[in-house]
Amino acid sequence: MTLREPSESWLGRNFTRQTVPADMVGVCLAVLASVAVYYVGLEAPIRFLVAVPLLLFFPGYVLVSILFPRGGAVDRSHSNGNGSLATIRHLGRITGPERAALAVGLSVALVPFYGFGLELLPVGAFDSVILPTLVVVVLIGAVVASIRRLRVPAAERFRLPLGAIREAVTAPFRGSMPRGERIATIALAATVLLAVFSVGYVFAVPQDGEQFTDFRVMTETPGGELRLGDYPDRIEVDQTAEFVIGVDNREGSSQEYTVVVTAAQVIEDGGSVTAIESTELGRYQTTLEDGQRLELPQQVTPRSPGAFRLNYYLYEGEPPAEPTANSAYRNAHLTVTAGGDGAADAANTTADEFAVDGAIVDDPTVTDVRATDPSVAG
Repeated sequence: MTLREPSESWLGRNFTRQTVPADMVGVCLAVLASVAVYYVGLEAPIRFLVAVPLLLFFPGYVLVSILFPRGGAVDRSHSNGNGSLATIRHLGRITGPERAALAVGLSVALVPFYGFGLELLPVGAFDSVILPTLVVVVLIGAVVASIRRLRVPAAERFRLPLGAIREAVTAPFRGSMPRGERIATIALAATVLLAVFSVGYVFAVPQDGEQFTDFRVMTETPGGELRLGDYPDRIEVDQTAEFVIGVDNREGSSQEYTVVVTAAQVIEDGGSVTAIESTELGRYQTTLEDGQRLELPQQVTPRSPGAFRLNYYLYEGEPPAEPTANSAYRNAHLTVTAGGDGAADAANTTADEFAVDGAIVDDPTVTDVRATDPSVAG
């Protein structure tokens, strides 16, 4: 008794019973293994090694398998009329080396566009979805490629030439190949691998970028928006002006900061500004995690007329007894004129009468920079 093969399958094509292509099974297993290794918390170099083929080979390989399900045999059995054999190519077939080259080339070309496409989507955490979605795309591509190949007659179906691959890899290390040719072949292979891994490193191990702390003094618009600029040139005596001190921690680790604010009475002498007295208005100490933003309100109220300079100093850790711009990690300043009763008050003002209140409001706001600034990497 013989079993009869089905004449029609759910694939809509007559074909004999076949297993799933071995290379597609290998792609799926390799992708899943790469993801498992990538997420177990290993060091960056190991994560890089397993992520390189996922980024620079598998996407292009499944796409090439979808486009070219047939094997790429080259027919040299035809003469071109002058005694030599001509190569007959079929547009729907490519050779094994061409398939490998296209897999790498298409991956390098397509993965950046894939990343740009994700960036345009309303995805809150870009870094957390790019790898999982790429895995899903590759797995779906492997399934489509398998279906495409199973629809092709068995005799024309592409099969991974394991014997030829083994022969090509081991040829430079054995046989009668001349020494110079062997060295050149090994050097070329090493150069290609180095180029592929160098490009892959950029994708697989994102760089942290420049590490810094952003320190600024802002004003608030009537609509409640904070912005740089629009600082008052003049504040009336006993009137209050409000500022907001901003600190962004982008150092890559938790940092302890101290903000110190001073006010110095200044006079103009021959076009230059000279400070003649300085007093500390307040200080504030806090610890910010990487990616956190501090917004610290401040109220400035001059008690005597004249020009004065507000100095803002940021220190990492404890500040010195006498803070200066040279000792501060970051600093900013702005000059303001305190208005009074005109020339009479100005004439009566002395260094002993200089007084400014600049209390730091003990009601800071700490937010996550990443939630409001997409340019900050997670």
